[in-house]
Amino acid sequence: MQMDLKSYPIDPNKIKFVDGQHDSAQWFNIVAGYRSLLITSSSKTWLLFESDTFIFSAMFYALLSAGKSIVLPQNAQPQHIREIKMRVQASIGSAAIGPDIVTQDIWPTQPVVDLHINSDAEVTFFTSGSTGQGKAVVKQFSQLQTEISCLETSFGATVKDSVFLSTVSHQHIYGLLFKVLWPISMGHAFVCQAFEYPEHIVNKITAGDFASVTLIASPAHLHRLCLDNPLLPVKQHVHCIFSSGGALDADKNIKLQQQLTCHLIEVYGSTETGGIGWRQRASITDDIWKTFSGVRVAHQHKTELLLLESPYITQDQFHGDDRIELITDKQFRLLGRADDIVKIEEKRISLNEVQMRCKQHQYVQDVCVLVIGSKRKQLAAVIELNSLGKEVKGTMPLYLFNRLFRSYLAQWFEAVTLPKKFRYPLQIPYNAQGKLNRQAMESYFE
Repeated sequence: MQMDLKSYPIDPNKIKFVDGQHDSAQWFNIVAGYRSLLITSSSKTWLLFESDTFIFSAMFYALLSAGKSIVLPQNAQPQHIREIKMRVQASIGSAAIGPDIVTQDIWPTQPVVDLHINSDAEVTFFTSGSTGQGKAVVKQFSQLQTEISCLETSFGATVKDSVFLSTVSHQHIYGLLFKVLWPISMGHAFVCQAFEYPEHIVNKITAGDFASVTLIASPAHLHRLCLDNPLLPVKQHVHCIFSSGGALDADKNIKLQQQLTCHLIEVYGSTETGGIGWRQRASITDDIWKTFSGVRVAHQHKTELLLLESPYITQDQFHGDDRIELITDKQFRLLGRADDIVKIEEKRISLNEVQMRCKQHQYVQDVCVLVIGSKRKQLAAVIELNSLGKEVKGTMPLYLFNRLFRSYLAQWFEAVTLPKKFRYPLQIPYNAQGKLNRQAMESYFE
């Protein structure tokens, strides 16, 4: 049978589950089972939420091969699900979301059929929405597959013969691309489950006797990994780490590379843009990004703001909020977001620079600096202390400990721009995508 040139076949022979619980024949039968049920439904747009990556991936491919459109919520929080259900005609997945079709992982043997996905099949994501409501971003399946092909061209040789393990959610575009679509489309071995704790990664590597692994992680996970790295006993098996979703501190990047003697590749992009660039730092001062093939970056007119042309977006050009410095037509530096520059008492100051200086202090593990106040704006700092910082904090009054940080920052910043309030939570709050939860941050000062 001649395959439609505008469709993508689902090839069960490429799929390599190595978790010891699943196999490709079982997966393909589940895909076919859900598809046979879905094609009888007149509903076109479906909400999909399922925490189990194996079942999620089967539902994902079943929906698209049945000619349905998918909407992916970020989580199963009741209000978030209620809002998204207003956008769709039906839902499928975990019982927690009250779906029309509930998860089942055992199906009777299905007839053997050729399954394929049309290039214009749609998947809708939501931006992280850490402040305010998330924004819906629609991608065609062809755009996702184009990005997968680019990842394989860029990194296929690096990850060859390694097993993909992940700490991130498949409900977001980074996790979906790197954790699910890339290994399924390109035949890389992978483990479906997500690993919340590095000790579980160690156990899986040992139990699975994996010679080489590729870790799909978030900056938040990697920042914490540096403290007391549980992966050291299996470091000879950690071949490559990918990080995306936010900034990974340069010192922690280099420290991890030295600890694990592995490739550590950062990917810069967003839900809206897909991947824009990548880098593998050679030193702490190595801050240059390389664009992916087919991606062009430039400045918006008379500004440092990103102007993007990419095969992963529908518009001709995307106007970003990040400031960049062009090195060559294929290389650039990130200078921070447009809203990173704020005015305090008529003085312009970079929040990113304040955070950077604060992170260099010997007592600091992580930090977020934000603007508070409506009538009179001022800076505030949420600081996660390291073990030494916690010890020192316990030896003095809080006002003296706060003054210690203000005196330290006064080496670089004028008095009127220094943070006026400090909070010291046990951990900086991040959302499921590894990004700072700004609503939680602001709540410390309410």
